[in-house]
Amino acid sequence: MTETKTETKIETSPAPPSQVPAPKGRGAFYYIDGLLVRLSLLVLIVALLWNWDGFWTTDIKFLTDAQTTYFPIKYKAEHTKIEAIKERNQSLKAAAKIENEMNEFKKKAAVLWRHYDASSRIIKRLNRKVSPEAFEEALECNSPECENILNSRSEADPMTYSFLND
Repeated sequence: MTETKTETKIETSPAPPSQVPAPKGRGAFYYIDGLLVRLSLLVLIVALLWNWDGFWTTDIKFLTDAQTTYFPIKYKAEHTKIEAIKERNQSLKAAAKIENEMNEFKKKAAVLWRHYDASSRIIKRLNRKVSPEAFEEALECNSPECENILNSRSEADPMTYSFLND
């Protein structure tokens, strides 16, 4: 028996022009494109650092020296701005503290005013119902404010009352 070899011949047809692989050498545009991307990233990073307050208040000696050497005006401006912000924050905290204290005093004054008003009404009512002699016997005063209230003088005013004698 004779064997015949059949060889399969695979023919390769040329690839269409759109699928032709790029030549091994890279062109100038490839390098320029990569350089532009890197330069854009560098500009973006520098812009972010330039506007970031933390960059200007760093404790890193190298960066601080570089900032004061190459950008003294920007360095001074940023530190002035940061000090102004700190001072503003301290002022706001002090104002809030004073406002809280003032509110506490207002609450105390309101309580004292209610006591004064209630006392004044009670005394006026008793003054109408009881004779002046019986009234003086029932009530004894030991302060000028009390005497003013009892005698219904114009000095008996909550504005002149001493709230500080707690």
